Amino acid sequence: MASNYSSIDSTENISESVSSSPTIKDDFFNQLLMCGICLSRMTSPCCLPCAHSFCRPCLLDYARNNDKNTTVPNYFILCPYCKYQLNFHSYEHLGAMLIINPVLKQLCEALDTSKLNLGQGQQTQSNAMHQARCHTCGLLKMLKICKHCHFMLCETCRREHLLDVHRESKLQLDLFETRINLINKKRLEMNKIFEEYDDIRQQIQNYAERFKNQIEQQRDQALQVLNERKNSSDKAFWKEVDFDNSEKFEDFVLFIQTAQKKLSAKHITDKDLLDLSDSLRSIPDINDNAIELIPFVPLSVELDEIFSTKQFINVCDNQGSQNKNEKPTNQNEQADCNSS
Repeated sequence: MASNYSSIDSTENISESVSSSPTIKDDFFNQLLMCGICLSRMTSPCCLPCAHSFCRPCLLDYARNNDKNTTVPNYFILCPYCKYQLNFHSYEHLGAMLIINPVLKQLCEALDTSKLNLGQGQQTQSNAMHQARCHTCGLLKMLKICKHCHFMLCETCRREHLLDVHRESKLQLDLFETRINLINKKRLEMNKIFEEYDDIRQQIQNYAERFKNQIEQQRDQALQVLNERKNSSDKAFWKEVDFDNSEKFEDFVLFIQTAQKKLSAKHITDKDLLDLSDSLRSIPDINDNAIELIPFVPLSVELDEIFSTKQFINVCDNQGSQNKNEKPTNQNEQADCNSS
């Protein structure tokens, strides 16, 4: 039979004291059958694997109250006496694990029956039923479960324990406040550095925009020179060959091809032959020598490839003591610069 009685004396002394007086005997059984959670005589007593017994409803409520301050269910309970951890999968599983001890139940029912016949002595037994040994001082007193450490403590030890918890919490809060002040101080320094980074970022963007605008301007100027030279050469060429443009030349080529087909045909009428002859006389004379002497001036382009080898923008660590105009002279100083 499981026992919740934490004895300091030896077993022999307990036996002698129990047999010496009926009152002591009743007090002993009341302590033995008292639930450590509700501090009353057990109803539907269940034994944990650690051999400590409690009321079945008290254990179920104790398990559910263990999840009030957590977002994730804690599927375990700690024995209020020895801190044995009982794990379970769900509250239904816990209910199936908590089997009522029939011996303890019969003993509790027998004491409840005898309690009805005690009359005036009931008050004394009732006071003894609500007492157990404190986990800290070991004295037989009214106990409460501490929600901080889950131990059974008397009012005096519980008050001292709460004072210790208060002092410990105060020390932790002071430490956290110091760390928060340090973090805020460093965060202000970081924000100041970030403002400098933003200024550098704006400088880089402005420089790149100016560089881009200058390159685009040079590109437009070079393309304009090409277009003007192309147009002037085109006009000069067609002027020398007595054609206004390439479209009239294409019409002339088409006419020549058509005339050749007519002359090469087996049968050609006199009218077509005379019309072809008149059309050929109307074509202006083309000077072959003039065409050969038409000049074409070639162009060349020079592209500066220095941008592919030169670093126009450098972002380096600012040491403060170094001169801003001083350039890195060795490989270690070059490694400290992050090129952008």
